[in-house]
Order: sequence, then structure tokens, then C-alpha cells
Amino acid sequence: MSPLMYPCARRDRQRGAIGLMAALTMALALLCMLVVVDSGRLYMEKRTLQRVADMAALEAASLNGNCIGASTANAYATQSATRNGFTVTDNTRTLITRCGILTTGANGRRSFAVDATKADAIQVTVSHSIARSIAAGIGAMFETNPTPTEAQLTAVAVATPPLPPLAQLTIKSTLATIDSNKGNLLNAIWGGLLGGTLNISLAGWNGLTNANINLLSYLDQLAVDVGVKAGDYTSLLGTDISVTQLLNTSTKVLAQSSPAVQAAINSLLSVNAIASGTKIKLKDLLTLQTGLPAAALDTQLNLFQLVEAFVQVANSQSAAFATIPGNVLGLVGVTIKLKVIEPPQLSALGNPALAKANPTGPNQIYVRTAQVRTLISVDLGAVNATLSLVNGLLSTVIGLLNALGLNVDVKLLPNGANLDVSLEAASASSRVTDFTCASDDTKTLTASTTTAAVKVKVGQITNSSDWTSASTDLVVQELPILDLGITSCKPFGGCQPRVPYGAGGLGLLIGGTGPTDGAVLGATQAYVFPKPAAIKMAPDPYHSFTSNNLVGSLQNTLGSIHLINHPPASASLIGLLLGILTGALSSVLDLLGSAIGGLLSPILDPLLNQVLVSLGINLATVDVGANLSCHPAQAQLVI
Repeated sequence: MSPLMYPCARRDRQRGAIGLMAALTMALALLCMLVVVDSGRLYMEKRTLQRVADMAALEAASLNGNCIGASTANAYATQSATRNGFTVTDNTRTLITRCGILTTGANGRRSFAVDATKADAIQVTVSHSIARSIAAGIGAMFETNPTPTEAQLTAVAVATPPLPPLAQLTIKSTLATIDSNKGNLLNAIWGGLLGGTLNISLAGWNGLTNANINLLSYLDQLAVDVGVKAGDYTSLLGTDISVTQLLNTSTKVLAQSSPAVQAAINSLLSVNAIASGTKIKLKDLLTLQTGLPAAALDTQLNLFQLVEAFVQVANSQSAAFATIPGNVLGLVGVTIKLKVIEPPQLSALGNPALAKANPTGPNQIYVRTAQVRTLISVDLGAVNATLSLVNGLLSTVIGLLNALGLNVDVKLLPNGANLDVSLEAASASSRVTDFTCASDDTKTLTASTTTAAVKVKVGQITNSSDWTSASTDLVVQELPILDLGITSCKPFGGCQPRVPYGAGGLGLLIGGTGPTDGAVLGATQAYVFPKPAAIKMAPDPYHSFTSNNLVGSLQNTLGSIHLINHPPASASLIGLLLGILTGALSSVLDLLGSAIGGLLSPILDPLLNQVLVSLGINLATVDVGANLSCHPAQAQLVI
């Protein structure tokens, strides 16, 4: 039968299909509406719950809550939640507060670690039950084992407390610029201190001086590398860590490591004292007050200064010393040896309020330079031209003494003798004594700084092991310059042993054997740093504490040699020889004093201006940098 004969039936079938599609569409729209309504409701509930957790964590942290005993942190968090409409009732509405620390994993992500004894971070977890979605409720009507009609929502927040005022002192040891001459000198000094040879390029040295690393990032990465519990900085600073590991970790946290810097680090890693696994403790370099939160360590360190400190600590624990030929400094016949007796404390960080209460106590903020012993050996062959004049002056005296029956044995300088000059520079130091934090525009930090005292000894060192020892005070013996010894002989009875200085003589000794002999004391000065830079910034400018009297005293000591005049050993000869010897010995004294003084006086300037400065020691000036943050950070959400 043709469909054209029944047009009404076809239209009825079409209307039925459209009605079915409309019904399905309405059902789908209703389902979507239910999902949107339920999702929106759950989202708003979750958002409200998260807000409660965030505010509770922030309040507990900002009030410096703790989890010891009655747990003030939990009380503060509960009060905050109640004010924000969340009342803890039973198991359906809970609030849990935990204290602990923040840790950073190898992937750089922060996580919370529970430790009830610490409150570096506070975690608040709130949860409550709400009705499940309408769609889920409808579905449960057709389930054999229906799901619960309520769902548990949970929100977690972690906050860190506000930091106390933070102050930092730094003693500057970074060279402002390094040219090729300084680079060669640094290779000789650092290589010798490490018991090997360095060949760092000029670009490598400049790269080290221009690079900074973040202390917090460095310590976190180091904890991962050596397997110390993350966040336990006290244990980390007290752990023996190889210099190799310390250097390798420093390259990992550099924001951008140039090939020259990496080559410089590789050169250091190959030197004996490092390659052999020498270990040091970071607490020998960095002073951090006990209990400082992790955020307080978010400060910068200069890489050159840090690596230099590694080298000096390693040297202080070994018998190695640096030997610098005099020709490197433009000196002839001079050899210089360097030994670190005490390593530096290059940076100190802490709460200035605690330091002010007891500037020398356990919470002191204290820095110091290294204590270095320098041995200068001068070849006295340069005074040979003077010796012929001395012999001429003494010939008449010796002839008279021999005519009197005295056998005079003249000794002019021991064969191959060297004149030893020991220059021991004690640590220059600085410590926080006061601060003000009324506002960032008027804040101040007061530091008391003591310039380095110096102990100078001139003579002859017979026991070289004393010079390399950190615990033994160096003993310098008198260097005989002119010894008129007498040997008495009887016609038939033989000769008596030689009597040194029997007819007089001259010797050279400065400093003696006592611990304070030859000491030139430094000066203590106080300075108020106006508006110090914030903790995260580089200290600028450094303040220079000068000690001109110290350098002047050294120059006078080494530039004007006064010889010791030994009178005749026999009292019966004094009257007889006094008139004869006085004129001759006076002339000899002037000649030898001028000759030896002329040898020593050119040594001091290159020693002070190049060698010691390369080790962060400037006897004329101590450069101290200060940082102060009155409000380093408020309580903040971190997770």
C-alpha cells in the first residue's frame, strides 16, 4: 500500500519519536543539573572548610603556638575555627593540630614532618560529614548494599610562624677584583694549603668571587646528599662532611654555574687534601642560633668566601702549609710559608635580642677571621758585603786580645744561616651588642669589633714542628750575628772549651719565648650600622675598622732592627776591653743593623697587601658587613 495514501499515520510516528527524544533530553538535562548543583554544593563546602583550616593554622602559627603539654597550638586553632562557624562537636566535626618542621625532598617539593618538640610549622586538619549528592542518593535506592548517605570532607593547612628580628654579621674576605698576578698567588696559596697544585684560570677565580648561593637551599640540598634528616640543621652543621661533598653540593644550588666556575671546582677537587677525603664540620664556619626556623636561613653567601673557608678549615686540620717563593712577590732570597692555626667564622645569624642580652653567651652573633701563622725565611747572604767591613773593624780588637794571650774565635753568622721572622695574626672578630627596630627607616645594629692582634718573633726557629702546631707556642732562638768566643790554653795543660761571647758579641732576637712576647695588640671599636640591609640582601656597605697603630708598630719592628750587645763573659776582662770594644762594636752594630733592617723592611708591604689579604686578613682594616630584618616574615601558609 502506498504511504501517500496514509499521510496522517506517518506524522503520528514522527511525533512519537520527537516526544521520546524530548523526554530523554529533559532527563539528561535534569541529570546535568543535579551534577552541577551537587558539584557546586560540594565545592562550596570544601572551600568553606579549607578557609576554616587556613585561618586556624595561621592563627595558631602567628600566636607562636606549640604542641608541648597543653598544646596551645590546638587551643588557638580551635578558637579560630569556632569564630569562623566551625564548632568541634563529635567524630563528625573534628579538628586536629600537629606541630613539626618543613622538609624539602630531592624533587624540591616541601612536605610537613611531625615533630611535637618543634613548632617551625603547624598543621591543622579539619573534617566534617555532609549529605552525599542527590544523584548518589537516587542510585542508592536501587543498590543491594547502598553506600552511606553522608560523605566526609577534609581540609589541611600548614602555616609557619612569624620570624623574630634577625641579624647577620659577615667578615669580608672576598677580593674585589682578581687580576692575573693575584690569580697566580691564589693558586700558590690555596694549592699549598691543600697540599697540592692548583691551576685555576683568571675567569674561574672571578667566577667564584661573583657567584652567590642561597644558604637555605644549600643546607637543604646538603642534607639530602649526606643523608641527614631534612630540617635538622643542628645535626647537619655538626656532621663531619667531606670537602668534596661540600663543593659538589655548592655547584648543585648555583643559580647558573659557568663552565669556568665548574672548572675551578674540579681543580679544587683534584688537590690532595680534598681528594683524600678531608672532612670538616660546617659549624666551624657558620654560626646559627639554636632554634632558628628554616625561613631564617633564607640568605645569601658568597661562593669564593665559602670555598676559601673550606680550604682554611681543611688546612687547620692537617700538617700541610703553603710555600710561596719570594719571586712571586718580587722579593729575592725570601721564602714565605703560611699555616692556618684557627679557621674563620665567616658568617653568623640569629635573633639580635638574644645576642644583646648576652653578647658573649651561647646565643652570640659572632664572626672572626682566620688565625694565620706566617714564617718568613730571609737568606742572609745579602749581608756578605757588610761582613768584610765588619772583619776590618774587628781586626784591631782581635789582634789586641790575642796579644793578651786570649785565643779569640770569631764567628760571623752561622754558615748558610737564615733569619726567621714569624708573624702570627690572631683573629679579628666582631659581635652584635645592641640593635633597635622601631621601624625599617630607623633600625640600627651595633657591633663591637676587635682588629687582629699580631705576634711577631724574629730570630732562628730550630724546631719546625712547633711552627705548624696550633697548640704549641712558637719558640724562637737568638740568631748569633757576631760571636767573639774565647778559648783558653795552658802551655802544657791543653785548652778549655770555647766560651761563647767570651769577649763579647752581637745577637738578634725579637719576641723571646713567652706567649705575649712580641705581641702588638689590636684595638676594639664599636660602630652603629644605620639602616642595615635586609637579611636576604648583600650587606652594603661594609664598614672598615682601622688599626693604623698596629701596622705602624710592625713597620717599626721589622724596619729598625736592634741587635743584642753581649758584654765579655769574664768580669776581669770588662774593664780591660771596654774601651777597645766600645767604638768597634758600636760601628759593627750600626752596619749589621742597617744591613739586616734593609733586608726585612721591603718584606712587610707585599706580605700585608697581598698574601694575608688573599686569606681574608687585613691587619690594617677589618671589613664587617651587617644585615638586620626587624620583621623578616609574618605567619604564612606554606602547604
